[in-house]
Amino acid sequence: YAMGGATAEGVTGVVERFDPDTNTWQALAPMPQPVAEISAVVIGGLIYVPGGRTADGTPTDRLAVYDPRRDAWETRASLPRAISAYALAAFEGKLYLFGGWDGQHYLNDVYAYIPDLDRWEPRTAMPTARSLAGAAVAGGRIYVAGGTEGGDALTTLEVFLPDADQRGETAWLPGPALPAGRSGAGVIGISDVVRVIGGAGAAEPQQLFLDRQGGAWQIVESPDLPAVSQPALVLNGAFLHLLGGQVGESPSAQHRAYQVIYLIPLPFLSP
Repeated sequence: YAMGGATAEGVTGVVERFDPDTNTWQALAPMPQPVAEISAVVIGGLIYVPGGRTADGTPTDRLAVYDPRRDAWETRASLPRAISAYALAAFEGKLYLFGGWDGQHYLNDVYAYIPDLDRWEPRTAMPTARSLAGAAVAGGRIYVAGGTEGGDALTTLEVFLPDADQRGETAWLPGPALPAGRSGAGVIGISDVVRVIGGAGAAEPQQLFLDRQGGAWQIVESPDLPAVSQPALVLNGAFLHLLGGQVGESPSAQHRAYQVIYLIPLPFLSP
């Protein structure tokens, strides 16, 4: 599912669904409010899209929720403040929102949304205020990478521990810095590995991943990948799909798929 964003004509509320079996896109019910600089997560079969930048350039506090089974939208509890360009992750049935931009300030706020209660709750703030960071879940932790606080793109990686935060223990740990600053990078967790693609300020090559021990960033050569910022990343089966983003000065309609998971059959010898 691709929702909202910025096009050459401005901010859009268009919703489209890709079917890998037929390699086709289908238009669905549009968002209740066109927004850009958003992210989305799936919890309990519903797609949650908080906040975003509206057509007049101001952030919104709306939480829009899409039900794929009914092709219908509804509005849930408003965010504690209007926010766009945040980082977003789903962890153990909750939505976690990190930082962003409120129209005047770069934020280090962290909020958790609990779907069963339709309620937002504050969590321990990030050490670094920033927008256009990316978030990914790996190994029971949430990694928040890159972003900007108004100057150059950041190399910052900070690691949030949701369970420790709930117990009142240390909630944030520093992680290994990115090799170069990246703002608006695509960030995703796959098999407990954090993968980063693109982002403003990124030098070639475009892809990085953090090893399972979280000790060092590894470089993945990607000669066929153009410099892109703010792409959407979606894992479907064994394939990672890269959608849209900004290439140069223009929004892109690109759709690329990479096989990132491989199954290796092993012989079995019975005694």
